[in-house]
Amino acid sequence: MYDFSGRVAVVTGGASGLGLAISTRLASHGALVAVFDRDKEALPTVVARIEKSGGTAHPVTVDVSSRRGVDDAVSEVESTFGPVNILINNAGISVIKPYVEHTDEDFDRQIDVNLRGTHFLMSRIIPSMIDHGFGAVVNISSVAALHYTVPHAGYAASKAAVIALSRDVAFEVAQHGVRVNIIAPGLIAVERSATKVPYLTSQTNDSGRPLHAPTSTRPLGHGRPEDIADLAAFLVSDQARFIIGETIPVAGGTDLQVSMAYPGE
Repeated sequence: MYDFSGRVAVVTGGASGLGLAISTRLASHGALVAVFDRDKEALPTVVARIEKSGGTAHPVTVDVSSRRGVDDAVSEVESTFGPVNILINNAGISVIKPYVEHTDEDFDRQIDVNLRGTHFLMSRIIPSMIDHGFGAVVNISSVAALHYTVPHAGYAASKAAVIALSRDVAFEVAQHGVRVNIIAPGLIAVERSATKVPYLTSQTNDSGRPLHAPTSTRPLGHGRPEDIADLAAFLVSDQARFIIGETIPVAGGTDLQVSMAYPGE
């Protein structure tokens, strides 16, 4: 469907969850994918999986909240593959607790990874895209930036800031051939990890209900990482040439009504 042959893509948080699905999808369409992640142990497995499917990938261990780490990581990609044409800012963390229980460290870490990490990658990569007159960026936000979801005010604030940052950058760089857009996922079933505890890839939740079954607040149940990868691939493709600065929810209807569900629904 898409042809990304010869294009160089960077996917942050690319070793698991949404990032893994996006990395795999871009590589399947011919992109040379640099998989950025702080999980050094997981990266070789991801790269091997992509290469086994006929794609090309390169592992880069980096914490996106580190300015120097991002500088070194981008330099490594450019020396390995060449200039970056596609950037997916997916790396993120969420601290789920009431606001009054948030520590300063909780708040700062979410801002550092979710917002500053997005800024670090865009500010290092977009200038080269402008020089070449071509590039596409997709930043992963969340429906939490648009609606109240669960108690994670720091996360919601950081993801709302990602939308504002992306929108303004999109307007500034569009005239230079660079497109920036935003995806706002809803409830997506991803593997349990240090940064994503609540959502699992198992077929049922703790109550025994099938994970992807509809509920009164989730008419399509939980989404799958591939649902986000599908849209990301479209947004960085030539078919999306006239789309900039848009925030597109991929939420299966969870953002369409005020919840009046019984507890546990």
